[in-house]
Formats: sequence, C-alpha cells, structure tokens
Amino acid sequence: MRHVIVIRNKTTVQQVTALENGQTNPLTEKPYSEHYRKLLEQRRKLPVHFKRGEFLEMYHKYQVIILSSDTGFGKTTQIPQFVFWDEYQSKLKIACTQPRRLAAKSAATRVAKEMDVALGQQVGYKFRFESMQVESETQLVYMTDGKLLVDAMMDRTFSKYCCIIVDEAHERTVPTDILLALLKDAVQLRSDLKVIIMSATLDTSKLQTYFSSPHKAPVYHIQGEAYHVDEFYIRGPAQSESSLNQGEIIQGESSSYLEDSVRIVEHIQAHREPGHILVFMPGESDVEQACEKIRIKCQDMLVLPLYSALSSEHQERVFASTSKQKCVVATNIAETSLTIDGIVYVIDCGLAKEMVYNPRARLRILQTAPISQASANQRKGRAGRTRPGICFRLYTQDMFNQLQPCTTPAIARAELKSAVLQVQRAGSFDVWAFDWLDKPAPEALLRAIEELKDMGFLDQHAKITAQGRQAAESPIDPIWYHTILKGITYGCAMEMIAIAALSSTQNSIFVRPFEYRYAADIIGRPQFAHPFSDHITLLNAYSAWSQLAKNVDKASWCEAHGLSDRILREVGSIHRQLRFSFTSLLNKGDLQPAKFSDPAFVTNIRKALAAGLFFQSAIRIKGEDRYKTVPQNFEALLSPESALVGAQHEWIVFTEFKMSAKQYLTTCTRVEPEWIMDLPYFAENRMLKGRDGRVKQEYVQQSFARVREALEDELRAKDSTIEERK
Repeated sequence: MRHVIVIRNKTTVQQVTALENGQTNPLTEKPYSEHYRKLLEQRRKLPVHFKRGEFLEMYHKYQVIILSSDTGFGKTTQIPQFVFWDEYQSKLKIACTQPRRLAAKSAATRVAKEMDVALGQQVGYKFRFESMQVESETQLVYMTDGKLLVDAMMDRTFSKYCCIIVDEAHERTVPTDILLALLKDAVQLRSDLKVIIMSATLDTSKLQTYFSSPHKAPVYHIQGEAYHVDEFYIRGPAQSESSLNQGEIIQGESSSYLEDSVRIVEHIQAHREPGHILVFMPGESDVEQACEKIRIKCQDMLVLPLYSALSSEHQERVFASTSKQKCVVATNIAETSLTIDGIVYVIDCGLAKEMVYNPRARLRILQTAPISQASANQRKGRAGRTRPGICFRLYTQDMFNQLQPCTTPAIARAELKSAVLQVQRAGSFDVWAFDWLDKPAPEALLRAIEELKDMGFLDQHAKITAQGRQAAESPIDPIWYHTILKGITYGCAMEMIAIAALSSTQNSIFVRPFEYRYAADIIGRPQFAHPFSDHITLLNAYSAWSQLAKNVDKASWCEAHGLSDRILREVGSIHRQLRFSFTSLLNKGDLQPAKFSDPAFVTNIRKALAAGLFFQSAIRIKGEDRYKTVPQNFEALLSPESALVGAQHEWIVFTEFKMSAKQYLTTCTRVEPEWIMDLPYFAENRMLKGRDGRVKQEYVQQSFARVREALEDELRAKDSTIEERK
C-alpha cells in the first residue's frame, strides 16, 4: 500500500477511490487487469456504491449495524469490500456468512475478480469439508454460518476477526440464531469488534431490540434507483377474461405449477423481449421434470437445472455467458446471494421444500410448504438486475397477502441435538437460559437433551461431557459421531467413518440422470447391493472405487458402473478428514480397517449401525411390506431404491424419513431385536401410550418378548447339556 495510506476505521471514500483508480493493485503490486476495469465500471453503477460514504460514517461510529435494502443493490459483494479497505491495517479477518455453500463460493469468486486477486489469497471461502483460503493471508472470508459457529465455539470473542457480516439474516438458520447470541456477548467484551447484519427482507425492529445493549444498534436502509420489476399474478377461475399479453395468467382446472411454468416460458420466448429466465420449483424432481418439458417445448433455448445436490460443474454452468436465451430451473438455492447475469424474467411457484422436525414424532420430515412474503420478494429480486424485469407468480394476489410475512425461524422447526451441543460447547451450559432471538419449543429441547443423554454426550445433569465436546466440534451430525464411536466398540471404526462420509455428502454416489433413471437403477446399485444393508451397499461401491489400481481410469470405470467419480472423490476427501479427526480426538493412533474375511465383518457393521441409529428404527407390519417407526408409530414404505425391498426383514434402522406422495424410509439396514431391546430408548416407559395407558405398539414389546424367550430357552438348553455331561 505504497501509494495511499488508509487508517483503520478512518478511511474515506476518496482514499479508496484513489486506490481503485490507480495503475497498480496495492494487494498484488501488479497492474490492474482490463477485466478489473470493466467490473469496476459495473460496480460503480450499483445503488449501494452511491451510499459508500454514508455507510463508512455509520461504520466508524457504531459497533453493530442492521442494514437492509431492496434486492439487487449489491450488498453481498460490495459491503464486505467497503469494510475490507477500512479494516485493512488491522490485519484481522472479515467474515461474511451465507446460509448456503454455493452462495459463499460464488460470492467469494465474484469479489476476488472484482478486487483483481486470486481466489484463496486475499479473498477466500470455507464451508464444511471445503476451503479455499490461506490462513495467514486471506483477510476476507465468505463462509457458511455453521463454519463460523465452529470458530465461535473455540473462541467466543472472535479474536481473529475485526468484523462479522451476517448476510441473508432473514433466513434465520439455527447456526445464524446461535451466532447472533454469541455476537451479542462478544461486542460487549470487545469494543473493536464490528458486526453488520444484512438482508433485503429483514425484521429490523426485532433485531434492533435484541441488540439494544450496550448501545442501540442503528438501522441503515439503503435506498436508490433500481430497475423496476413488474409483478403478475394468476387470476382466480371466476375471473376468466385475461390473457398472457396483459401479464395475467388463467389457471385452468387441470393446470399445475409445473405446467403453468412451462406455458409461461413458452409465452416469454414467443411474445416477450429476449432475456434469461429463472424458474423456481420446490424440489429436485420438479426441477428435472420442468427442464425436460421446457426442452421439448422450447428446443432452441438453453435449459439448465440448479439445486444443491447437483455437481459443482453443473452448478457453475448456470453462471456461464451464452448467446442463446437461457432458462434456469432452480430450487430456493437461487433465492439469495446468487447473481445469474441477464435474468429478466422470474417464474415463482410459491412453494419450497423444507425440513421440519416433529419432536413428538421424533422425525425429520422433508415436506413441500408455501414460502413467505419475504422469500417471494427475494425471488422477485433475482430479476431486473441489468434492466427492468417481470416476476410471474403462480398464485393469486390474495394468496400472496395470506403468506407469512417472514420465513419461520429454523430454530422453531429444527431437530436440536447439534444446537444444544454447540451452545454448551461455546460455554452456555444452561440452554434454557441461553439468549435465543426466538426461543425453541420446550418439547424439542427436552427431546434433544434426552437423546443426547442416551448417547452419552450429556451427563445426567444435562451438562456436556468430554465426548459431547468432541461431537460438537465434529463436522458431522451427532448421531453419526455416536455411530462411529460404536464402530470402535465393534472393531469396524474405519468402515463406520466411511459410511458416515458417504452419508455426509449432499449427493448420491450413484448416477441417476432423470431421463435415464430406470436404466441407471439396473446398471448401478445392484452390482454392489447387499441384501441386509443399503449402508453396506454404499460401502461396497466406495471400497471398490478406492481400491482401484493407480493406472485405472477411474472416471471411465465409474461411468461403466453407474457411479459418480466426482462424488466419490468428494466422499474420499470427507473420509480422510473424518479419519484424521478421530485419530486426533480419540488418540487411537492407527484405526485399522476390519478384515473382510472375518465372518463377523457384516454383522459387526450392522451392530454398530443398530447401536448408533437406534433413534431411527422401524418394525415391519406383520404380513405387509410397510413399516412403522418406533416408538413414533409413523407408517412408511422402504425406498424403491433400497436393496431390502421385498425381503421382509422384521427390524431395520434408516437414515432418513421422506414424505412426498408416499412416505419412505431411505438407506436402511436390517438389525436384530436382541441388539437394541435393552437400550433405555426402547423401555416400556418411553413407548407411546394411548388414553387407556396401554402401549400403542404392543407388537414391539411382543417382538422383544419372543427374543427373550428364545434366549432363555437357549440358555436352559445349554445348562441342561452341562448337567448331562456332569
């Protein structure tokens, strides 16, 4: 920084403008590129740029700022850069949190280009199992809120950070809520720590009240000229006189949001000015079906899917420039902090998939639900960033008015085992007294505490144990951490670490393209299937891939076997990190894999899964292919992809309960009742009871009784044999 000196928390717009206009980049000591000049010109047209001076004045004056604006104003990329130059002299880090990994990665990539530096040097990103930064050099780090929470558990004062920017705060994820509470404490302990809470759709008054001590946090709303986005709604059946040319859509009796979306894409292509289209769908299946239909109807249009389980290569395709008209069909992953250049039209179905935890049923259920008004406005804001746009809403204006104003905080609908451990690991042992922005449901907290006691992560006084602290620091769910511990007991720790890694990736290792899904089911999974366990099926495929000789073309091998080489490489990376984590945390030195030749190899893995996943167990309904979860008593079928379908195993454990048109248990393993029947979880006093006080699932107790009787008969027979020999 030889040419211009900037003083921490005293930087002026003129000083930074001189830096940006110079010939040499002060961060690299190299001349600025032509691409940088073009991006700089674009940045200076963003509404947020004209408020830079006002923002810096407020930033210098206050410790906590609540910042809101309309969508498309450039907050996510520009505010962190404003802070970067003002805090440059401190040499401390600036964290900008995002609720989603793709948003963190894409924002960091964009900002690195705008600052004309290599990604991973002065600007980087990090999230679970992936990091692009140099610890000693990277000053601006985009990260998921969960990743910053891991740092906070070790250091409640955030000592290596000078500023924490919580972006998209309206999404109210569980890690965000915990972070806000920890930041509220940290600003009172550190007068030099700055906090900025940002969103385009934020309940500012609630946050202002929450951050009212030691000084009331100001609300700064950025206003400015943005491109106008028209809103068109579906009209009700009674209002029949309208047309697409007027921007109003008639909903026929047989239409659906998917069919309506395809019809509007056709209309845009035929009757509207050219511009890229973004279509919001609830889930992956809807996305792929919509893409398939649009490709048939609009053959000269580039149609691309976008969802979290998609490979990075395919996700990045949506950001590439193209001369063709582009239609991106996405889940709510595209709702915030993602800028797809050239989007003019948005089609919003008004629905999203959300994970809801029912503490009484003890199940995490993936379901489709209406979005909030805040989310609807976020979706609308994806259009009109480069020119005026249009948002087609596939619901009536009355329906929009009846939507919740804001998204329900995840803390009110999430399973809380991880949250309880994280709060306690950060030093707040009384989770009931923790300063939640919105308090979680007492029943959900009680259930989490009860189950953490069952796993040994909390003691009888509900205080975190040594193993609980290790589980809180682990990048995997506490249930999988517990399962790996059981793997150590049964001599199959390495296998359980691999299975946990396979369960921690968002994508399946089996390739199942929507248009070839049935063919993929024939050539892929069956080659590795195990009749007792889908978990072992995954392990078989991963082991076969990892043991290939170095001279084998793994990508070609995967293609021939219906597997994804990219996902398997990701699993391999997670596996290595988990293996290192466990050797370090548990001081076990060498964790040796179990011997495949051991007759108990499969049985020990199944025993470890039974001991670790007993919360997610189910018993088959006699004479049927359906199962009931224990003790929740929810009916479900085995996933059609499971190797256990038709085998009629009595007891299973499963990884996930999915609710769609039908209810399915996914990734299942057969377990024996004698392995689980003595666990406190299955005690009669923990079973569901009817109004008459009787256990609802009598067949569970009957199954255990049969096993106990058989074991007693076996023991009596042995005793009788011994007596006869005497």
